[in-house]
Amino acid sequence: MFSPNKRLGQNFLTNKQAVVKMVDALRMQEGETLIEVGPGLGSLTLELESRFANSDVEIEAVEIDLRFVDKLRNMFSHVKNLKIFEANVLDWLPTFHSQGRDFKILGSLPYYITSPIIYEILRMNPRPEVCVLLVQKEVAQKILAKSPDSTYLSVLVQTFFEVEDLGFVDKTDFSPVPEVDGGIIKFVKRAEAESLDVGKYEGFLKRAFSNPRKMLNKIFYQDELNRAEINGGLRPQDYNWEDWLKFFTILR
Repeated sequence: MFSPNKRLGQNFLTNKQAVVKMVDALRMQEGETLIEVGPGLGSLTLELESRFANSDVEIEAVEIDLRFVDKLRNMFSHVKNLKIFEANVLDWLPTFHSQGRDFKILGSLPYYITSPIIYEILRMNPRPEVCVLLVQKEVAQKILAKSPDSTYLSVLVQTFFEVEDLGFVDKTDFSPVPEVDGGIIKFVKRAEAESLDVGKYEGFLKRAFSNPRKMLNKIFYQDELNRAEINGGLRPQDYNWEDWLKFFTILR
């Protein structure tokens, strides 16, 4: 048995119901590609094998820990449509080519790099059709937030994806047990946002949410607010993603 690497934030999902729920939510179709982020001991990968082994679903699993790479390659050597990559997913995602196939992403993400992984997903071109991710519960709540509790992360993600709350996972359903519970979230791509420049939009939102407690008339010029019909007496969290996208589009 391998000892978890604390530096890599390794906490392995042991709840079979959560595993089934996550894979169900993908709604995989023949001819699609699935990226699994951080398969670790293979709890999600085993479920994928039972459903899609030697089908026309291509599975690409990305694992940074060589110990698990070797184990997974041995476990699944008979599965011809499953490839195991030894790589840091933050470096690997920008190199991924979908080869014209629709693709989806699945993963129980290490809590310490959840946000960087999500940012890399947003920068992909094209973006995945669906993502089903297990993240820290607090991060899930930030992503799902709506006005009057919008966050930088909720506005950014919800502009590019519809988001759905699939429930929480108790911390005791991981080994070793982390300090906090997890939350399962589902992203479904918004086709209308496909051509939006992520970098410029991120910069715009960083300006807006640089001090979330400030009123907007302390962040933007009055003529900018007037053009977008934005109430300068409100705060960034008082507007949803639709409002921020409209504001960004008008100021471009």
